[in-house]
Amino acid sequence: MGGYVDRSQGVQGVLDPIEVHVVTFADDGHRFALVVADLVCVNVDVVDRIRTAMRGIGVSSCWVAATHTHASPESGCFPGGGVTPRPVGERLVAASLAAARHAMAAERAARLGATRTLVSGLAGRRNLADPPAMDIPVDTIAVTAGTDVVGLIVISPVHPTVLPADNNQVSADLSGGIRRALSAPDRWVVVATGAAGDISTRHTRQGSGRPEVDRLGTLVAGRVEPSPPVGHHPAAPVRPPVSRNVRLRPKQPAELDASARPTPQVGDGRIRLVLQQGLRIAQEQAARRRTEPYVAEIAAVHLDGVTIVGVPGEMFLELGEAIRSGAGDQVSDVVILGYTNGYLGYLPARDTPPCYETYASPVSAGSGEILVEAAVEAAVEAARDRDRSRRNSA
Repeated sequence: MGGYVDRSQGVQGVLDPIEVHVVTFADDGHRFALVVADLVCVNVDVVDRIRTAMRGIGVSSCWVAATHTHASPESGCFPGGGVTPRPVGERLVAASLAAARHAMAAERAARLGATRTLVSGLAGRRNLADPPAMDIPVDTIAVTAGTDVVGLIVISPVHPTVLPADNNQVSADLSGGIRRALSAPDRWVVVATGAAGDISTRHTRQGSGRPEVDRLGTLVAGRVEPSPPVGHHPAAPVRPPVSRNVRLRPKQPAELDASARPTPQVGDGRIRLVLQQGLRIAQEQAARRRTEPYVAEIAAVHLDGVTIVGVPGEMFLELGEAIRSGAGDQVSDVVILGYTNGYLGYLPARDTPPCYETYASPVSAGSGEILVEAAVEAAVEAARDRDRSRRNSA
């Protein structure tokens, strides 16, 4: 099983089935598919395989995202990215194609509308021993046919890690709990994970089993208020996503020297253990002595008034919010998807205090801000493409 460094055993059963969902957005000129899989990560090798396979069934462009559940089979989730185990990759490609065919067969005229809900009591900053209460921003994209909401894409910026390291049953964890709580006979529900790098339920959960997963899922579902699209203008044509390949410097020798780093003094035993795990990961990276830069694909797609930004790693919530505010003057609704189109690992901010996330991150300080800049540029360009297409179609 993947996700936890201190996990010592493999899959022993199924708590709830892990799933692959595909949503397609299409017009006469372009079809875009969003794949969301209940896995701890997706690496670029399997993303490339899925994109190639999708083109064979009529999908022009495709993103692949992981929910980052830690109750899934290991899928090559290592700092800097890894190789997807063959059995996992083959099943993911097959499931993605099957789900895409179903989605394409069910395509219908629809509109999109995005809303944001602040949820208290759900999660907080996990790397603090005594964090203040937080209102977690949960984004919902409602798909409306006529006056009926026929689908929901919910983006939660929270680590789906309610289930502990000693759990040995596969599960979608929190993402599955939200899906179940929002499910209805007349609509589909897809749950993805946003900028969750430093956010988890560590300090808010009241248990560590399926009942707590469902309690938190119900908490989120009770606050989600799907909103129909505003205005009556015609939808712009579906345009290809805008991508930026960003080169990020690997950690430098001084950053990898654990002995030169200040280690936080914390009384919380779990946080102390996690810090030690982060230091071990840093030491492993130092032994590899990587010098070539990491390449990250930052992408944005504008769909009927909603701009979705895909980030290939674990971006901190504050950096996700920086993308939204940076593009806010030119782009109305911006939604951040983490763990999308690859996996680099943690992407903390430049001034993040020493913690597990900074120790385990494979990239040099300031990489998070570089990705924010690229994401804002991509989001603005995607919105410009939308406006240009709308003018041309008028």
